Amino acid sequence: MSKSKIVLVVDVSSTALQAAVSVMTQYLSHRLYNYPENQIAVVLVGTNNTDVSHLTGKSDHFNNIVISKPLLAGDKSLFDFIQDLPEKYGSDNVRVDLIPALEVAARLFHQEKAKTHWMSENRIMLFTDENGVISSNISYVAKEMNVIKPQIIFKLIGPDLEDSQNLSGNLKEMYNLCAEVEQGETLSTEDALTITRLYKTKKVRQTPTFKGCLEIGGGTKFPVHIVTKIIPTSHQQSLKMCGSTGETVVRDRVYHLKDENQTQIDPDCMNKGYRYGKTYIPISKVDASLMSMESEKELALICTTKRSNIRREELCGKHAYSVIPPPSDSTGGTGLAAFATALRDLDMVAVCRYVKKNDTAPKLCCLFPNVKSYCATLMMIDLPFSNDIKKAKFPKLRSEPLPEQISAIDKLIDNMDLSTKPEFKPSEIGDPSIQRRYQCVAHRALHPVKPLPEMDAANFFNTPKFEGVEDVAKECNQVFNIKIVESKIKKRTAGEMFSTDNVDFKTEIKKIKKEDISFEDLLGAGAKIGTTTPVQDFQLACTKLGVQPACEMMSEVITKLVEHQGNNIADCLQSIRQICVKESLFELFNKSLKEWFKSEVVKKICKEGSLSLIHKGECSSCPVTEVESECFIRGDELLQAMEEDDDDDLLDML
Repeated sequence: MSKSKIVLVVDVSSTALQAAVSVMTQYLSHRLYNYPENQIAVVLVGTNNTDVSHLTGKSDHFNNIVISKPLLAGDKSLFDFIQDLPEKYGSDNVRVDLIPALEVAARLFHQEKAKTHWMSENRIMLFTDENGVISSNISYVAKEMNVIKPQIIFKLIGPDLEDSQNLSGNLKEMYNLCAEVEQGETLSTEDALTITRLYKTKKVRQTPTFKGCLEIGGGTKFPVHIVTKIIPTSHQQSLKMCGSTGETVVRDRVYHLKDENQTQIDPDCMNKGYRYGKTYIPISKVDASLMSMESEKELALICTTKRSNIRREELCGKHAYSVIPPPSDSTGGTGLAAFATALRDLDMVAVCRYVKKNDTAPKLCCLFPNVKSYCATLMMIDLPFSNDIKKAKFPKLRSEPLPEQISAIDKLIDNMDLSTKPEFKPSEIGDPSIQRRYQCVAHRALHPVKPLPEMDAANFFNTPKFEGVEDVAKECNQVFNIKIVESKIKKRTAGEMFSTDNVDFKTEIKKIKKEDISFEDLLGAGAKIGTTTPVQDFQLACTKLGVQPACEMMSEVITKLVEHQGNNIADCLQSIRQICVKESLFELFNKSLKEWFKSEVVKKICKEGSLSLIHKGECSSCPVTEVESECFIRGDELLQAMEEDDDDDLLDML
C-alpha cells in the first residue's frame, strides 16, 4: 500500500546480522523509491543499554531494547544507520527475549495512531536467527498485535521454518508466534533476498475508470464497472531537475514573439496554432471549446461477430480493461454473467461504442468473454478506426521453403516449448530498463561517490535454457545456408577521408550523372508563400512563378499577418519593397501600403524602419514625389499644409 507504518525489529545478537542488513537495505530502497511518505521506525533488541524514551507510559520491564529511530519518514540517514549496524553492534550484545521488543513495536503503533490515522497498512518485521529467544508469553503480544487497525502484517525473517513438524525449542516458539498472529508469515534470509532483489512497481489501489451501464439493445442495460487490467508502466514520474547536490530548483517560463524586439507576451493572450500547409491557423479558446465533440458517457453494443473476424493485429489498445458488475448489484452481475457465457458458447465477441466521460472522443472496443469457475466477466480492448490502419505492401516469396527447412524449424519450436519449463513465467518478468534505473538510483543514494555498477541483463531477465537447442540451431543454419556477410563499405580514418593523395579527379567527376540533380530539385517542389517562412518562400516564388504573381501572393500574406498581428511583417515589407523598386511595380506596392498603413502595427514598423511609398527618385516613372512620400510616413498634417499653399498660389495667379 502507498501509506504504511513499518517497524523493523532487529536482533543485534543474531549471527545473521549482516544478511539482515542486506535484506533491510534492499527493502527500504524499494520503499523510499516508491513510497516516500511511508513512516519507518527501527527497534534494536539485544543491546547492552536500554532507551525506550519515545514510548509514553510505564516501561520498566523493557530491558536491552533501544528505539533507535521513531516512526518518521525515511531518508538517507536511515540507510546510513542500517549500514553501520554490524560495525556498532556486531560483537557487543547479549541474547534476550524478543517478545518485549515486539510489544514495544505494537505500542509505537498505538501511540502514533492519532497522528497518522490516514495510514492504510501496518507492518512489523523481526530479523533474528535460529537461536533467537522466544518466551512462553506469546498469546499476549499476538493479541496486542491483532487488535491494532489496520491489522498488522507480521514478517519473521531469518530462520527456515518450512518443516513445521520437526521443529523444537526456540524454532517451534517462533512458528507458534507466526501462527498466533492473523497475518503472520516467516521467510528465510535467502528467500527475502531473492524477493527484494528485483524492483517492483508501485501498487495502485484498483478504482473503476467507468461506472455506468452496458446497453445491449431493446432497453436492456447491465450496470457495470470498468477497471484497468493491464497498463504499460512508465519510469518514475517524479524525476525533476535539481541542483548538482540535490537542491530544489524553480522553473520560470516566459514567451516572446519572434520579432526584432523579442516582445514578451502574456500566456493568457496566446492561442493554439495548427499548421495548415506552411501557414499557422490560430484557434482561440472559444473555437477550441467548440471543436470538442459533444458526446454522452456510454458503453453501447453495436454488433456481435465471430471471434475469428477480429484479427490479432487489430487489438491496438495500450490498455486492457475488465468489465465487471458492481459489487453490490447481484441482479446486474447475473445478467452480465449470462451475456458473457452466451458469447463464450457461441464463440463470438461484442463490438461496442465506448465513451469514458461526457464530451470525450468515442472509442471502438471489443468485449471478449472471460468465464471462469468462480466468475464471468468481459475483457475490453480497443479496436482501430480506419484512420489508424496503415496499409503496407509486402513482396511475394521468391521461393517456397523446402520440406527439410520446415522440418528443421519444427524441431526448433518443439525444443523451445515453454511447457517444459513451468518455473519460467513471462508474466513475472520485470522490465529491464526500469530495473536498471532503480538499481542506479539506489546505488547513487547509498554511494554518492562510487561509479555506477555495470549493466548485467542476466540479473533482470533470466531466460530459460532448453536442452538440445544448439544442435537444432546448427541444423537450421545448414539447411538455410546462413552465412555471415561482411560489410562492403571499408572503414576509413578521418585522414584517409579528407586526403587528396592518389585521387583522380577526372574519374570522380565522371561518376556524377547529369540527371542526378535537376534545377527543379534545387528550387524546391512548392511555390506557395506561407506565414512560417514568408521571405524565403517569396524569393522562391519569384524564381518559379515570376515577379508579378509572387508580389501579389506576398501582398495577400502580409494582409493576413497584419489582420492576425503575426510575426515577420517588417521583413516581408522590406523584401517586397526591394523587388517592387527593382521591377518598377510601384503601383502594386503603394496601393497595398496605403491599406496596410491603417494598422497601428504597420505604422510603427514603417516609422522605425523608414519604409514609405516608392517615389520618383527610386523609380523615374512613378508619379509620387519624394516630398509626398515623406509626408505619407510623417502623417497627413504636412501634406494638408502643402495642399493649402498650392490653393493660395492658384488664387493669386487668377
